[in-house]
Amino acid sequence: MPVEPLSDTRLTAAAAKLPAAPRIFQQLSAAIKDPDVSVEALVTVVRLDPVLSARVIRASNSALFSRGGNIVSLDGAIERIGIYEVFQLVGAAMASQLYSGGLPVYGISGDQLWENSVTTAVALDHLAESAGEDGRVGYTLGLLRPVGRLLLQRIASEQTCAPLIGRHATSARVEAWELEALGATSTEAINRVFQLWDYPLTLTDPIRYQFRPAADPANGRMTALLHCASWIAMGLGKGLAIEQDAWEFNDSILQQAGIDSNAVEKCTERARRIADRLNGLLRAA
Repeated sequence: MPVEPLSDTRLTAAAAKLPAAPRIFQQLSAAIKDPDVSVEALVTVVRLDPVLSARVIRASNSALFSRGGNIVSLDGAIERIGIYEVFQLVGAAMASQLYSGGLPVYGISGDQLWENSVTTAVALDHLAESAGEDGRVGYTLGLLRPVGRLLLQRIASEQTCAPLIGRHATSARVEAWELEALGATSTEAINRVFQLWDYPLTLTDPIRYQFRPAADPANGRMTALLHCASWIAMGLGKGLAIEQDAWEFNDSILQQAGIDSNAVEKCTERARRIADRLNGLLRAA
């Protein structure tokens, strides 16, 4: 028997149990949109999470960035690494913190979820730039894309749902299970939470329509770009098992995205390389 629709009260309670990292990263994303952003402004945001701060400092002293003396301050670490590198690093660190528990109800480990989010993020960063969109917004979208299922995992845990019960052969059946068992789909859950957090439509709509870009009433370019980036992640072996049939690559989606197949091909190897680099960097941090 289907459950009642997921209430705002339960959804808000589930969201409150998430680490503060998504909102901190969104603030960081907003900050670096300023071409004249200062190191001090980034320090103010990153310092909100001591764990993220510590990882940035450790990364600045890794073999990749080390250039002599040991860095002990956050501002020194940001100056050494570089503003955009810090943005990417903080995002990847945020994702490792946020997704570490995985999605047991869907049979997805924390590592699988992290790899998917980061690979999608770096692919969308590059695709967005190719399409004349903001790559920083793309990177943010890719990292936050799984938050809806993370929220539903918390609801499922409250209802003592068994592991793997939400893992089905097609993405349509997964969504049908979510609606019947938990009262909302993952895209609905994240859309509502982002509205509660006052996230801009540039972040909420692409994730809401990510599986069906043509359904986006605004015919959003970033929506189709997110779909393409998820297709790239799947092709690189970083897709999620419950979404294997969710992503298409056709002329209609490319047209909506404002790119061509050459852009997708060029992006694929770059996404693999940068995601692997971030993985190595985080292990060092």
